[in-house]
Amino acid sequence: MNTNIPLATHHGIFRQQISLFQAVALIVSGTVGAGILGIPYAIAQVGWLPGFFSIVLIGLLMMGVNLLIARIVIGTNQQLHFVGLANRYLGAVGKYLMSVIMYGMLFGILVVYILGVGESLAALFGWDPRLWSTVFFLLGAICILFGLRTIKSVEFFLSLGILCVVLIISATLVPSIETTHFGFVSLHNVLVPYGVLLFAFHGATSLPEVYSLVQNKEKFFIEAVKVSSVIVIAIYALFTFVVLGVTGPYTTEIATVGLGQAIGPVMLVLGNIFAVLAMGTSYLVAGLALRDSLTWDMNMSRPLATAAVTCIPYLIFLFFATSFVGMIDLVGGVFMTSEIVLLLIIYVVAKRRGDVHG
Repeated sequence: MNTNIPLATHHGIFRQQISLFQAVALIVSGTVGAGILGIPYAIAQVGWLPGFFSIVLIGLLMMGVNLLIARIVIGTNQQLHFVGLANRYLGAVGKYLMSVIMYGMLFGILVVYILGVGESLAALFGWDPRLWSTVFFLLGAICILFGLRTIKSVEFFLSLGILCVVLIISATLVPSIETTHFGFVSLHNVLVPYGVLLFAFHGATSLPEVYSLVQNKEKFFIEAVKVSSVIVIAIYALFTFVVLGVTGPYTTEIATVGLGQAIGPVMLVLGNIFAVLAMGTSYLVAGLALRDSLTWDMNMSRPLATAAVTCIPYLIFLFFATSFVGMIDLVGGVFMTSEIVLLLIIYVVAKRRGDVHG
């Protein structure tokens, strides 16, 4: 073992510590996923101007929530996910509530990614979207089986790829933007984007993992949360502005599908490659967070936890999943709102006990 490489003990296993830049990349890639593809459609229902303020406000709200979570994780200084934190500060009732909320949310997120990747691959290559969803499910199960090391080896490149595609799409589509598309305003739909935006900005499940690996714990961790939040707000605002400027009232539930229809084959390929990258990366991060919680907090064996994380979402997809944006709205509006409320209660209790300062 090279003793010059900084290491962190992660559940009894030595892993290389990550830098601030890597921590930001991990949080950003764990946040930017299927949600970005549904944001333009949701914002199109209310109009660009009020939609832009919604993006910024929800983004800042989630930054605040993530900073509170960061304070709790730092103060607790234990390798616990949200279920374990709820048990520590709220007892058995809190553990039960957080279990229902978190597992319902994460399983729902995985279903959304399976749906979205299938539709994006079908737009690229044809065939039945459900067939492509099955192919993605099998590949994702293999990656989750091999764990965090597999994801860390490609995380930087996937994150860089996602950001590059957003910039390329934005730059390419600027000449196609029609300013008339920004004049529409429908304030009675102002709450429509709420669930979708909450879903899109949710990356909290990656925070305990990042904290266990980041160098200079408190300083780097808090800074990583702030920087990653600003980056995500900028990405979402830019992408939504460009998509609405091009497709306007014809914006589709999966934005890249509508862009391909409006611009042509090149954009169809580029946009849907971006969709697969974004959703695929977030699927792996969310899947690992769920598996780790089942093993760390629920004492489930790793093989059983891996089977649950991979098979249950696929069964839900096969028998119950319908609308892409509808599923996003359900997960964001119901499960993520409930999770935020419970985390705020945990923060108050942790602060009263003296575990959290500031």
